[in-house]
Amino acid sequence: MARAGGRFVRLVAALCAVSGLLSAFAAGATDAAQPAGIGDLVAAAGRASTAVPTKAHPGDGAVVLSGWSVGGDEAHTVVTVDLSRPSRLRVFTLAEPTRVVIDLPASRFDPAGDGARGGRGLVAAWRFGAHAAGRSRLVIDTRGAVAIARAAFDPSAPADRPRLVIELVPSNAEAMRAAAPIELAPAADATTATTKASPAPVSMAATTATRPVVVIDAGHGGGDAGTVSPASGRPEKSVVLDMATVLARRLRETGRYEVVMTRTEDVFIGLGERVRIARAHRADLFLSIHADAEYDHSVRGATVYTLAEKASDEQAAALAAKENQSDALAGHVVEESESEVADILADLTLRETRRLSHAFARDLLDEYRRNGRLVKNAPHRQAGLKVLRAHDVPSALVELGFLSNKEDEALLTSPDWREKTAASLIAAIDHWFAGRDPFAAPSKDVGARAPASP
Repeated sequence: MARAGGRFVRLVAALCAVSGLLSAFAAGATDAAQPAGIGDLVAAAGRASTAVPTKAHPGDGAVVLSGWSVGGDEAHTVVTVDLSRPSRLRVFTLAEPTRVVIDLPASRFDPAGDGARGGRGLVAAWRFGAHAAGRSRLVIDTRGAVAIARAAFDPSAPADRPRLVIELVPSNAEAMRAAAPIELAPAADATTATTKASPAPVSMAATTATRPVVVIDAGHGGGDAGTVSPASGRPEKSVVLDMATVLARRLRETGRYEVVMTRTEDVFIGLGERVRIARAHRADLFLSIHADAEYDHSVRGATVYTLAEKASDEQAAALAAKENQSDALAGHVVEESESEVADILADLTLRETRRLSHAFARDLLDEYRRNGRLVKNAPHRQAGLKVLRAHDVPSALVELGFLSNKEDEALLTSPDWREKTAASLIAAIDHWFAGRDPFAAPSKDVGARAPASP
């Protein structure tokens, strides 16, 4: 009875929350861009829950944006916005559709400065919202391809109240896609001038709250060896840990991400615990790294998997069955609990999470097509992989190659190959974050976080 009563209470709470979502959706129906589906419904609720208050709260640490203006014409358009305090920013362009994006620390618009969301000149409209935990994004929709002629802090503005100035001129889609991000730092850092280069790595302590969290999961470990090479006897668990370690190091060196590894040594971590680690760190992206094997030793190349309740093919079903046995093979007893993905709110979020996971899989596949090797038959597969079941964390699993193939094994154990593959994976991660729509990000369920393993 106690369990049934608990389920009833949770169901009532979920229905009340869904009612709130629907109310937020109805309230947003007067906006020019009315949400049109489940993903938009979740996004609309996220916007409603973080709506700009009537008064700013300086004690919460958020940057307050005000004084928004757009001037000029279709030959030269200038956008300005005032910040309540010095902050590091990242400005870049996206070509499909054409947009200028400004990434900021956690911010809000001052209602007095939040005017009409229309545009002028090259600017068609603009949007603002939470991008991830501790981060916000301002998106400027443009009437066509543009180039950023200048992005800088106005030197005439007070040092403690910086003004961002962005000058736009017409361009073409190819140049827009190729344009490098612009990193801006406040005058206190003596780097106010516009730079096209990526910034030097910065300390974790200084930027933990303003960087995306990427969790790198090295598959198997401890008593779970995973696949074993028939030629050398080399276990998958050591191959993927070596690759995960290189990728984590290279990601940290970019200075753009907070990186968490589910394991850093040869220890067993249960599949559910890997998911809990990602959720406990409020991960923005989860990448599980594995190596495959096949009876046909001629099969080689990488495969990318995303979550689905029904496997996309027989090979995907077989791999999911094998990977999902990791707990049992390592002697780990799993206590069954009520599934999170069965919860009503979790299901709403899961739909957006899966859409974002598919977008990440496409970026991984694009990078492998340019710089690596994919399996010939269906390189993107879907299956019910337990390690990808965090309902609010976009996730993918990559099988780097086949330990049953001598050529693949030689690559998988090559330090040079690991460095090159890490660069390709980082390029895919960069592209995914650059193209992520802040209004379609899955809402984080912070009430159900579990402590991470040490």
